[in-house]
Parts: sequence; structure tokens; C-alpha cells
Amino acid sequence: MEDSDRHPESELRNRSFPLPPEPVRRSISRVRCLALLLTFTLTACGRSPDVGSTAGGSASSAAGPDAILLRFPRLGGTARAYRWWTDSAIWTSAQRAPAMGDVIAFDARQGMLVMFDAERVPVRVDLRVGRLTPATSERLRAVSSADGVGVFGVAPTGEVVRLTSGGVWRFKPPAPVRTLLPLPDGALLILSDAADGSVTIRKVHPPQTTVSDSTTIAGADLVIPTAVGDRVYFATGAHLEGLRTRDLQQSLYVSFSNTVRAVEPTPSGDRLFVAVQDSPMLFVVDRYDAAVRDRIALPDAPIALRMDSDGQYLLARSMDGDSAHVIAIGTHRAIGTVATAWRPDLPFIAPDGGLALAVGDALVIVDAETKRERAHVPNGATDTWALVRWNGFRPRSASLDVPVKFVDEFADSLLADTVAADPTGESPAPIAVPSPVPPAAARAELKSHGWMLSFAAVLSESRARQMAAAMRVNGATPRVQTSERDGTSVYRVVAGPFATREEAEEAGRRSGLPYWVFEVAP
Repeated sequence: MEDSDRHPESELRNRSFPLPPEPVRRSISRVRCLALLLTFTLTACGRSPDVGSTAGGSASSAAGPDAILLRFPRLGGTARAYRWWTDSAIWTSAQRAPAMGDVIAFDARQGMLVMFDAERVPVRVDLRVGRLTPATSERLRAVSSADGVGVFGVAPTGEVVRLTSGGVWRFKPPAPVRTLLPLPDGALLILSDAADGSVTIRKVHPPQTTVSDSTTIAGADLVIPTAVGDRVYFATGAHLEGLRTRDLQQSLYVSFSNTVRAVEPTPSGDRLFVAVQDSPMLFVVDRYDAAVRDRIALPDAPIALRMDSDGQYLLARSMDGDSAHVIAIGTHRAIGTVATAWRPDLPFIAPDGGLALAVGDALVIVDAETKRERAHVPNGATDTWALVRWNGFRPRSASLDVPVKFVDEFADSLLADTVAADPTGESPAPIAVPSPVPPAAARAELKSHGWMLSFAAVLSESRARQMAAAMRVNGATPRVQTSERDGTSVYRVVAGPFATREEAEEAGRRSGLPYWVFEVAP
């Protein structure tokens, strides 16, 4: 038995200790009674009807994003969110959720979770206001997203569409689409089958509608993206091939003794775990050496793989389908097997090393290393679950809800640049810097009306200028405005003014970027 399994009281039974004096014993007894009473009180007051009994588990860390567990009733109903693992709901949806399916992606910046409903229609779940809205009314196929901001799919017309809050981008590919692979940098890889069995990969950079690069590979039975997005892997038969997404050049080619069944890269993409048909061996491929560097023996041949976003553990689905083998990533060792069904949402691995399993109708959470049960949720496995990392449920600072005040819509940040450039570290005397004077026509429009486009509001001037330099609105580069909020400089990336709101909205849609419109007071 491991040390963690020993009970200290059993080791102390055969040892004798002198008894403390009677007054001390009475004090200890009172302390124990108070502790026991407090335990019962907390247990009675802290339970939630939505979650079963708990035993251990770690709540979210004070540093870094919170681990948020979302529960969607399998047949539709009120969705709820819990901090991992606490048993009181911290959020409920403002409307009834439909029956939900797989998670597509999560936008942590906007708190937007994109999922399929039971009809395979992408639905946006807004965690800020609790609203659930279909992302489109079109019946799309090959739906995918890299960040939850843009959702890609193939329309019934064969067009590739990108759905964002700012509008819809459409692209007519030169060949029928088999798979869409969005990349974290905003690019899109479009896979099309050829008559000879090969696969053509075309690269597009929305909102552009021209192919910037293309290549052809022998086949793509499996398509494996990486979290970083600098590589994409394809498995065909017994071969595993890797491409650099930057230039679509081959970066890896490894052959195995049998057909590749599953491939799972680490979050950094430095290693790939490969399961081969009819083999109980799990192969570890080093992407830099482009070779197999380790092997992990399992009880049977795995048929599917799943890893957490932190790269702690790998789950390998057993051949019998009702259990999963647990592999520690850091040491490349199999540390046990757990009973669980294998579904799109379960099992999953939490940041604290907890495994959420589907055992019959119950959701069971166990420790990955010890396999000890932490929580048991009756009927939990009958619902759909999602785990995201987000800080949006933390208390907001009051200053965040104070509107930004604009003193001069045409102000620039030349003074801030001058102060930051002073190498002496001393505060220079105030310098009178005149605001740039806009064209007479623009200022005449502003006296009666004016509409501006805002694309970002950040606290870093260099970041704002980098963002502005990378944007184009009506063929021009947006500018950076500076304003003060509670003594803090805020830098906004804006374009305009426009004569009407319609003109501003049209320019924003053409930019293909997230934006909002505000009116400039005369």
C-alpha cells in the first residue's frame, strides 16, 4: 500500500502516550465538539440540489483564469455554471437552453462559448448575460473555430462562410470542401479531395478572398491541429505527416507498422502521442527530431486519445470502450485505468488533476494519480458538460463600469511619447502640444453630426499602435486616440468620422473586424 493510503490512527494504536491533565482534556473535548458542530453546519448550508456529495477537490486558484464547469440539461433547460469544484451555481442562463451537443470553441475575451445544438446548428452561449443565440440560420457543415470569435462552415451553396459579431464573410473555393481548419492567427486552411485520392490544401486569409498558398498531400484520414497553430498533422494509413502552417512545407514524416488510429499533440506541440491499430504500445514522436523517441505499454490497444489543455495527463480509450487508461505526460508512464463511457464531453481532465468520468448515469470525479473519488453527481452523466477557463465571474472593479470620457475626438498621444522617451527619468516641464487639426470638411461634418468606429480600447499605447498599423478601414489605417479614466490613460483604435451611422456600419462590416459605433457630440 502506498504511503498516501495509510491511516495515521492505525499506526498509533500500539503506541502509548501520557494523558494530559484533566483541564486540558476538557478543553480539547470542547474544541472537538465545536469543530464537529461547525462541520455539520457548513455541510447543511453549503449543499446544492444540482450537485451530489463531494469529498475533496480544489477550487479555482486566485492567480490565473478560473476553471468553470458548465452543465447543460441533455433535453434542454436552464444551463448552470460552477467553479471547479464547488457545489453552488455561480451562473444560470437567462433563457432555456436547447438540447446541446459538442463544444466548438470558447472565446475567453468575450466570454462566448460556441456549441452545437442537437440539430448540429452552432449556438453562441454568452456567459456575460446568459443569452443563447444561433450563430446562423443556414445549415452548415464542416463547422469549426479556432478561438470562438470566428465560426467557419460550408454553406449549402458550397461557399465557405465565416460568422462573426461584425458580419458574415463568404468565399467560393475552386473545389468542393472536405474540411476547414482555422488557425489561431486568423488564417484558414481549406482541404479538398482530388480524384486520385490526394488532398489539396489551400490557405486563405479572411477577409481576403484569394488563395495565398497551396500544397498537395497523399491523403488525410485524420486531421490533427495543434493548439499553438504552427503545425498541422495528417495521418494516412500507417504514415504521419506534418506541415508548417506558415509556408505549408513538410516538417515531419514518420511511418508505423500498422494503420494510425489516433494522434494527440501536447499543448506546446513538441510531442505527439500516436496510437496504432492492434498495438498496445503508445508511440511518442518528437516533432523536432521527426522520430519516435519513447513507447508506453498499455493493457490493450487504444482507439482514441484525449489530453487536457495544460498537458498534465493523457486519456487513452480502451478497446472495449467502457474504460480509459491514464498516462502521466511528464514521465510517460501509465498510472492506471478508470471506468468511464467515452463521449464528446466526457471524460475530461481538470486543471487540478481531477478526472470527470461518465459512470452509468452519474458524473464521478476522481483524482488522476490516486483514483480516489472526489465527487459523485447522481444523474450527472445524463447531461452535457463543458469545462472552460475564464475570469469573467470574478467581481468587477467599479472603475470598469465608468464610461470613457472623450475630451477631443482628434487628440493624439504625442505628449505621452515625448515623456516616455526622456532618458533622465525626471518629469519634464509641461509641453504645449497642439492637437492635430482635422480637415475642414471633417470638422464641418462633426459640428452637426459624426459617427466613429472603435476597434479596441487598451492600456498600452504601443499595443494600440501595433493594432492600428495592422488594420485597414476604407483603405486607410485607423488612428489612436488617448483619453483618461480614473487617472489612467486609455488608448482607443478608431476610424472616422462618418457622416451617418449607416456609413460607419458599412465601413465596419467591410473591415471584417469586431467593432462598435459611437456618436460624436457636436
